[in-house]
Amino acid sequence: SLPIIAAFLIGLLAAISPCPMATNITAMAYISRNITDRKYVVTSGLLYMLGRMVSYSMVGILVILVGLSIPGISEALQDWGERILGPLFIIVGILMLGIVKIPLIRGGGRLSSLAERVASKGRLGAFLMGFIFALAFCPYTAILFFAVLIPLAMQSTGGITFPAVFALGTGLPVLIFAVLLSFGVAKVSQWFNKVTAAERVMRKIVALVFIGVGIYYVVLLIQG
Repeated sequence: SLPIIAAFLIGLLAAISPCPMATNITAMAYISRNITDRKYVVTSGLLYMLGRMVSYSMVGILVILVGLSIPGISEALQDWGERILGPLFIIVGILMLGIVKIPLIRGGGRLSSLAERVASKGRLGAFLMGFIFALAFCPYTAILFFAVLIPLAMQSTGGITFPAVFALGTGLPVLIFAVLLSFGVAKVSQWFNKVTAAERVMRKIVALVFIGVGIYYVVLLIQG
């Protein structure tokens, strides 16, 4: 069960990164428009997360099936997966720390604009926002999804479900805040702002964990 838990945690990690965080804030602003309607707020949060799950699942399953159908790829992952895992975690951690700059954070341009335009379509708009925002890959999210999650899925039993589990992690913060809003919990918006402000610190801590795990795998490989 560890790989599927890892898929969820990778999604949760992606949710607090700058680009998805910005889209989640947009989704929260949309959902909280009808804050007096508890049922509307909760169902909108669920549909937003469902939209992300459908989108990531479609992309992930397609990539996994194509990858497994190409001769040599699955064998290469089995042979080289453990060898590249350590360096891959180190690279991801370095990118998260910002030591090496890549054109991050804003991503999504036209897709994000399209998502904001469909927001007026009621609960369907929440689903469409989740679906479209998930497709608006910024480089940071793309690294976690294509370079970490997909190889993990291709080496694991039941890996075809990993993209949906990843999406669950990315959409969970919106659902949690939607539920809190529906119950009228005071100062929810302030909490969300604090989470946003703490994102940089959280990202650095997780980056150091990634680097530490990567070094651990490299040491194991050298000793083996």
